[in-house]
Amino acid sequence: MNNRNTVANAHERIDEIQKEVIAMQTEMKIQFRDLFGRVKRMETIMIGTTGFIIALLVAVLMKM
Repeated sequence: MNNRNTVANAHERIDEIQKEVIAMQTEMKIQFRDLFGRVKRMETIMIGTTGFIIALLVAVLMKM
């Protein structure tokens, strides 16, 4: 009789797969949190740069 076809072995495999899925979900949450932080930092830099460029253009227009 094949040992892998028992109900107990099926439950063991399912439990093992559940643990792997939980580990992957945790890893994905950590990676997405890190990615979100990086995107937020880039957004802040781009907004600051845009503000500086607009202020520079206004200053140039005022001197004309």
